[in-house]
Amino acid sequence: MQRQSKVICIVISAVAICLACGREPKGAEVDENISPLGPNGEARMWVADQDSSGTRFCFEAPDLGLPPGTPITVVHPAFPQFSTLGKLGARTKAPCFPAPRASTDSMMYSVDAPADTIGYRGVPIIILGKLSPPRMRGDTISLVIEPGRPAWQFRTCASEEGVHASAWSGTPLASQRRWHAYYYLGYDVEPTCTPADSAGL
Repeated sequence: MQRQSKVICIVISAVAICLACGREPKGAEVDENISPLGPNGEARMWVADQDSSGTRFCFEAPDLGLPPGTPITVVHPAFPQFSTLGKLGARTKAPCFPAPRASTDSMMYSVDAPADTIGYRGVPIIILGKLSPPRMRGDTISLVIEPGRPAWQFRTCASEEGVHASAWSGTPLASQRRWHAYYYLGYDVEPTCTPADSAGL
């Protein structure tokens, strides 16, 4: 009888341990209110690509320490501009394209987004966080990144072998540039950038 009780206790303990292991740790819970700005005011934005399957976006970034499912806003800055919501996927050693576009050792996040937005022309911009609905003026989008401050607008332009993507706290080229990234194409294109696009970089 004593041995049977001991066996039952062991089984119950094992089940309890298994159930505990199956739970997500508190740190892995999705934060629906994640800020698009880092602790030092830096924009949590990246240029994105579509992966070889053509079903999702991916972007290269350091470990963000965030679980899959974290909200993402995707801005398509090519005119007419628009934005859509997505979710952060896994971070793996699987670049969208082979070198020289990206190192084969690059760690990239995937982003799940509506299928009808994948492959849209232009270079999409990934913004961490679920933002307020965009404001549209004509074919230009603006998003409130900092509550109570001017909404940000987005711009892309071509250099000789790539695309400059940028975000501005107001009208592009006429306000403060808040974020910039360069997307290397690997082939010659007709330049469309102005000196203001790269000033101070």
